[in-house]
Amino acid sequence: MRSRPGTPLGSVRTQAVPLLAVIASILLWCVGFAGSDPREMGDLGLLTDFNTAIAAAIVLLLGSALICIYQHRPGWVVGTHLVTYLVLIHGTPAVLYETARYSWTYKHVGVVEYILRTGAVDPGIDANPIYHNWPGLFAASALVAELGGQGAADALALWAPLGFNLILLVVLRYLFRGFTGRPAVVWLALLIYFTMTWVGQDYYSPQAAVYILYIGMVGLLVRNPRGSAMRTLVFSLLVAAMAVTHQITLVILLMAVAALVVTRRIHGWYLPVLAVAIVSAWALSFAGDYTVYNFRDLISGFGQPLSNADATFSKSDGAVGAQQVVVWGDRFTVAAGVAFALLGVWRTRRAGTLQWTPVILMLVPVAVLVQMSFGGESLLRVFLFAAPFIAYLAAEGCAPRVGRAGFDQRRFTTAVLALVLIVPGFLLGYYGKERYNYFTDQEIAAAQWIAVNAPPGSLLVEGDVNYPRQFHDYEKFTYVPIAFEPSVDRLLERPADTLHQWLSNPRYADGYVVITRSQKIGVEMYGSFPASALTELERELAASSLFRVAHHSGDATVFTLSEFGRRVEAR
Repeated sequence: MRSRPGTPLGSVRTQAVPLLAVIASILLWCVGFAGSDPREMGDLGLLTDFNTAIAAAIVLLLGSALICIYQHRPGWVVGTHLVTYLVLIHGTPAVLYETARYSWTYKHVGVVEYILRTGAVDPGIDANPIYHNWPGLFAASALVAELGGQGAADALALWAPLGFNLILLVVLRYLFRGFTGRPAVVWLALLIYFTMTWVGQDYYSPQAAVYILYIGMVGLLVRNPRGSAMRTLVFSLLVAAMAVTHQITLVILLMAVAALVVTRRIHGWYLPVLAVAIVSAWALSFAGDYTVYNFRDLISGFGQPLSNADATFSKSDGAVGAQQVVVWGDRFTVAAGVAFALLGVWRTRRAGTLQWTPVILMLVPVAVLVQMSFGGESLLRVFLFAAPFIAYLAAEGCAPRVGRAGFDQRRFTTAVLALVLIVPGFLLGYYGKERYNYFTDQEIAAAQWIAVNAPPGSLLVEGDVNYPRQFHDYEKFTYVPIAFEPSVDRLLERPADTLHQWLSNPRYADGYVVITRSQKIGVEMYGSFPASALTELERELAASSLFRVAHHSGDATVFTLSEFGRRVEAR
């Protein structure tokens, strides 16, 4: 019995070729990464594992997705390509590593652990107080972890990049469909976004969660410009969720809403007022002490756009060796994306179909440069929040022309050029730092050993901050990273004597020095001091009678004072 084209099975059969391309790309990707060992990553991270099979998988999957868009195939076919792409790109590190990537992830897991252990947050805490004053994500995660049992928090951290990106796919589609009823533009914008946005703010973090809420909020306003009671209610709930989760994103939220109202893209003069009221209510009540005490720091970069931008360049200029290639690849991708967005503006203006709303929303984040440095990440934040609208405008410049019958070869060629220019930089930016972001089980075990065995009030001296730190009982210790010490050169001249003096300080219950594999990689990649310094320091402490090894694995060593070292008076 044959199925008719109109039946579900018949619909699948008519899409056999692109679906086979998806399956083939998955097989090629798996074959390409078979046998990969993250410990052996080179200076370009996971890119050092790339081979012909992996490259073919990317070309086949993205090429098939692009052809499907220009052939006007059903949305579920293009969506299958995009979901597959996200699973491969963002799921591969989780499968290969089996441990959460990026050191800040562990600090965030530590806040969840604190909530689970104590049953509350502490806005006045000395360690990582900002997380306790805006605890929305962590409180929600603690609830999930309590319901999910042991290991749920670790699973959230491990799979957060994939989960956030899959949710973002849905939310961005909601937003883009508010701009246009042309499916080809929507799907192409999604494809460009996910092959362009290399910033990596999709790890387990408050900003990743709030970014999704921000996109959802903008989509709500774009799709309901004239307003209603329901729009006001949902808007208030989204702003409230953002207000209790991440303080810095709120600046862009307020600017975006105000810009849309002032330019009359949406109705509702009360929306900025409502947003300010909700944000201020939290910042001046629950987080009041933190806000007042740190207000000067929050606005320290105000009115200094060049200085704020230069802080980002200065931070990336610290990269050495292959990481300089990563930096320039990132910058080239941003430039290429903006160039195609400007092409979209030009083409739609010529056709009389230019939409000012995405243009305004693309430009709004630039105002961040006038307000703050974001800890040297202002330009990264500008790109991250402008990226959806850069992608949409670029799609408008590349999508099949309205009224064009058949396959629009000319526009297809433009889209191919766009992907050829942006995908390499995306891969450099997203995968090129993975040697730095990857941590082994042994490094995690060393951090856990400290949490279990070090008495509260201990001093913890770290070679560098790039290791799984502060994820268990973190508020009980004082942390001193050697890499951030202004006197690091003097310390490295006589490390045993200097560290003996630090660890002998009677103000601390005990003292430990932890040196790990990933700390050495961090120092090597970002040049905070000579690449071999931590290895030499580790060797000198092991040979010194003042210290003993308290915990050791192939990837981490924890030192403490020996009995002799405790008896000797520090000089």
